[in-house]
Amino acid sequence: MAGKGKFEARDRPSPGGDYRRLLTYAWPYRWVFLAGVLAMFISGASEAGFAALLKPIMDEGFVNRDQAVIRMTPIILMAVFVVRGIAGFIDGYCVQWVGRKIIYDLRADMFRRMIHLPMAHYDNHPTSELVSKLIFDVEQVAQASTTAVRIVFKDTFTAIILLGWLAWLSWQLTLVFLAIAPVIAFLVNKMSKRFRYTSTRIQDSMGDITQVAKEAFQGHQVIKVFGGYTAEEKKFDVANRGNRRFSMRKAGVSAASVPIIMFVAGIAVSIIIFFAMGGAGGKIVSPGTFVSYLGAVMLLQAPLKRLAKVNEIIQTGVAAARSIFRVMDLPEEHPGGDLRPEMINGNIKFSSVRFGYIPGGPPVLNDFNLEVSAGQTIALVGSSGSGKSTVVSLLLGFYQRDDGLLTIDGQPLEKYSKNELRRHVALVTQNNFLFDDSIANNITYGEPHIDSERLSEVIETAQLTDFIQTLDKGIDTRVGEQGGRLSGGQKQRVVIARALYRQAPILILDEATSSLDNTSEQLVRTAIDLLAGKRTIIVIAHRLSTIVKADRIYVIDKGRVVESGRHEELLQRTGAYSRLYYNQES
Repeated sequence: MAGKGKFEARDRPSPGGDYRRLLTYAWPYRWVFLAGVLAMFISGASEAGFAALLKPIMDEGFVNRDQAVIRMTPIILMAVFVVRGIAGFIDGYCVQWVGRKIIYDLRADMFRRMIHLPMAHYDNHPTSELVSKLIFDVEQVAQASTTAVRIVFKDTFTAIILLGWLAWLSWQLTLVFLAIAPVIAFLVNKMSKRFRYTSTRIQDSMGDITQVAKEAFQGHQVIKVFGGYTAEEKKFDVANRGNRRFSMRKAGVSAASVPIIMFVAGIAVSIIIFFAMGGAGGKIVSPGTFVSYLGAVMLLQAPLKRLAKVNEIIQTGVAAARSIFRVMDLPEEHPGGDLRPEMINGNIKFSSVRFGYIPGGPPVLNDFNLEVSAGQTIALVGSSGSGKSTVVSLLLGFYQRDDGLLTIDGQPLEKYSKNELRRHVALVTQNNFLFDDSIANNITYGEPHIDSERLSEVIETAQLTDFIQTLDKGIDTRVGEQGGRLSGGQKQRVVIARALYRQAPILILDEATSSLDNTSEQLVRTAIDLLAGKRTIIVIAHRLSTIVKADRIYVIDKGRVVESGRHEELLQRTGAYSRLYYNQES
């Protein structure tokens, strides 16, 4: 798979370029596909062979009553149908095999790119849009890269053989067929543009449906409590109606395309039959020649019909391919520098850092200064929106600061490989995200091997032992989508256990105890106190009672540090921290 689909991003890719790029995903499986193509040729030749057999059957069998022909005809016909059946099976299976491999490779490459996209992309695009492309668009692409190619190869070959047979029987009559080719080409070109436009709009509308449904399913509690059924049904109806409208436009073009082309072909057939029967002084052909000619014309209708229809599949696939490759051409998150330390101490320093999420917009952090020594426990406090979580995002390399300097162990953050840097950091956020997997796998997530002894220790530290003992499968119990089978406090303790299991030198707790009751919070605080001095701990807290023992507390307001010190001295200053603390106490 190396090298497949690795093209540079283009501002305005052509449909042909997208389709050629799509076909590169079939190239690694060319030998299987060629086996299918060979079977297609055999199948197509058998159809033309059947038309050719009609001439001797009629002339020698029905008219001249040749006994040898009469005896051999059933055997030959059976052989033709057996060959056609075997070739059809090989053809169909090989094409489907290649098609599913293309889907597998495309999805794998697409998923790999998606999970490596920078944080800013997820901020600006709903995840449902990416899911829709991963599921719906890829299926459309597979049809274009296999089924459409199969039709083009097989039916074009069949049509060529049948046209050759028609020309051999009567080249004059065959010219009538060739005369309608420009008309058919004109119609196909017109319909191609319509197919491409409606296919693109259908894919966009599928993303809208996925987004509305995803929000409704995830927010089902809010919908139930606040009676949002009607509002959600209206939103879904708008998205669903848009999808139906564009699907019906495409269906209309699709339904009209084949009858129109068949009507044009029917005119040609009528003229052929007129001349074949001697109309307008035309030469009268033998009954066998006429039946064989007419049989070939009838057999030609099906390939022409499928070839007329294949344009719809190709244009749908091209629109889907363009959508997919637009995502796959997005730049991945910058990997950072080449510095890959085996261990870091945890000295962190922000110097005059400035950062804003919106380019040219107001900064979230402005002239931000902060210094943390290795093994120190510090706390960041302040009102919502003051920039506390942004500090963590910059430290983890999720975003690039606009100005200033950020160092870890004296080295600028940019020098570190982001993957290696994050390996030395454990993070607990207030989102409490869990995967739909076992408790054990959620706690040990990202680690190549499970250390049973360490796992038992962190389960005890995070106060999960009593809860896990009540479960039939213990630590192997699945937690459900986003931990839906656990309470808020249980989820948060699992997330805390995950951070503790990593044993990273930097531990970041972003509202880590927000979902715990007072008793559980005190137990977790005690456990964290045991780590004091052993790790660099950064605590972001709204509940100030959780950070009174911190070595240093930084009060952030409007992206700046306005106060710093220990709990007792900050209270004595009767400044910003004192107001925050006593407002909570009251």
